[in-house]
Amino acid sequence: MEQRTQGIGVSPGIAIATAHKFSRERYSVPKYYITDLDAETKRLDRAIEQTRDDLTTIYNQTVEGLGKAHAEIFRAHLMILDDVALRDDVSQQLKKECTNVEYILDLLAKRYVQVLDTIDDQRFRERTADLLDVVDRLQRHLLESERPSLRHLECTSVIVAKDLSPSDTATMDITKAIGLVVEAGSVTSHSAILARALEIPAVVGVPAAFDTIPSGSLVILDGQAGLVIVNPEPDTIAIYTKARENLAIQKEKLLHISESGIARTQDGIDISLCANIELPFEIEHSLRVKAQGIGLYRTEYLFINRDTLPNEEEQYDAYAHAVRALAPNPVTLRTMDIGGDKFIAHLQVLKEDNPQLGWRAVRFCLARPDIFKTQLRAMLRASIHGTLRIMFPMISGIEELRQVKQVVNEVREELDRENIEYNADVKIGSMIEVPSAVALADLIATECDFFSLGTNDLIQYLLAVDRVNEKIAHLYQPAHPAVLRMIHTAASAAQNAGIECSICGEMAGDPLYTELLLGLGITSLSMAPVAIPPIRAEIAHISLNDARKLAEEVLQMRTSSEIKELITYRHKQRVDSFEDVFSVDYNGLTGKSN
Repeated sequence: MEQRTQGIGVSPGIAIATAHKFSRERYSVPKYYITDLDAETKRLDRAIEQTRDDLTTIYNQTVEGLGKAHAEIFRAHLMILDDVALRDDVSQQLKKECTNVEYILDLLAKRYVQVLDTIDDQRFRERTADLLDVVDRLQRHLLESERPSLRHLECTSVIVAKDLSPSDTATMDITKAIGLVVEAGSVTSHSAILARALEIPAVVGVPAAFDTIPSGSLVILDGQAGLVIVNPEPDTIAIYTKARENLAIQKEKLLHISESGIARTQDGIDISLCANIELPFEIEHSLRVKAQGIGLYRTEYLFINRDTLPNEEEQYDAYAHAVRALAPNPVTLRTMDIGGDKFIAHLQVLKEDNPQLGWRAVRFCLARPDIFKTQLRAMLRASIHGTLRIMFPMISGIEELRQVKQVVNEVREELDRENIEYNADVKIGSMIEVPSAVALADLIATECDFFSLGTNDLIQYLLAVDRVNEKIAHLYQPAHPAVLRMIHTAASAAQNAGIECSICGEMAGDPLYTELLLGLGITSLSMAPVAIPPIRAEIAHISLNDARKLAEEVLQMRTSSEIKELITYRHKQRVDSFEDVFSVDYNGLTGKSN
């Protein structure tokens, strides 16, 4: 019987394959008494060395594939492995219990987890997972039991798991793992980030997926709608098979619409389409879809999933790589947006009652100039390799903007004294994502070189809606009249000041809003690389003059529903007019988001 389960879609696309259930819990730990403590200690030492070899190999592979930032999690695992306190605890328990070292390790791991689970802090829960991953590796070597791996899969599969560790995802056979269904996780989890970077459909937060999806059963995965269908009926299979084929055809057609990558309206106006990226993987994807630059490089991903700060050289290498690859197109680096939902244990960014309103982004950077200046030095040094721009998140007013610009000037003076080369004409931009910044947009526009509207946070703050709270998700409305008026206000201020106004939030990659955003005065759009081809096709069928008339009409409307109805109608008319490209029609079963 067909069963449907709703989760969180974190990477779009359709996958149809048999379920491959993956779990690391496939061994039992024996307990027996020993008389030779030295021999048992030597067994532990051998297991530690073998585990160190494993982690070093994975670290090197991850550096090559994902970059140093995401490899640092395995450096952290090596630190856990070499933790003197853990080694001492094992030795003491061996002497006290006189039992085998596997049992001692299992006993200690359970005690550690019990203590850490009493601490209501996301950072400690992350450390718990890291500890268990290291202990699991040690146990596998001690028991001479092969660690379950996704490295070699027999056939194309949808991976079903309770959770996926960094080790699991980093070594996964991506030629055969065509979809991910995970009970745990979020939009920002390691598996979600990897899936998006590789364009693998993925759904996380699926309740009891591991226990309820039989191994070998046929699964349809809709990564856009967050839908998982187990044992689908023949009609459902036919619909989704056709939809998957149409999506593949559409993807190829869209890639060849414009060989130059230029997005041009019917009346000859060019609109810049840039990519939002997090991982080195996405630079290649951005080039493949002919992005006209990087509109948002989320640099905080160099700082998370690790126990040490990235040094200046490491950051410089990452930024310079992106700038060289995209040259002469611009790369816009957002200074680290640490805090909020991004915890970093070694920086002591503590959990807060209202993290999205707390010590994050420029607030954190201004409070830690040592860290901030290191990042700015790396950015400025990388600017000599192409066109680099710097923008600051969470700017709430003129004072903050002037403060961060002052720090930039101080870093420039340091580099001058050290005779280190950089581009003196690097453009400085402000993210507009706080309502107060919109209210002061006319003033802020005179003190920076460009605007980038972070609509995700702007909508959240403006409408007082937690965008990850499912109980009020329906209140998160991009088409809300107040949101659209805010966008128009910011865009008008930018136009009056003669600076660019871009959008880098989720609205930028949704074709439903493209015409309206252009009409409101947006001159550049930045989105996930996979969204660029369909938006380029959408723009080719839009008249900027008509878009402005639409915006005038919408700004007079009073409700989200009537605005949504109008823009949906106009979008459908456009889709019908180039049906040869947008040929996907499967009765809305994939729940295409608006």
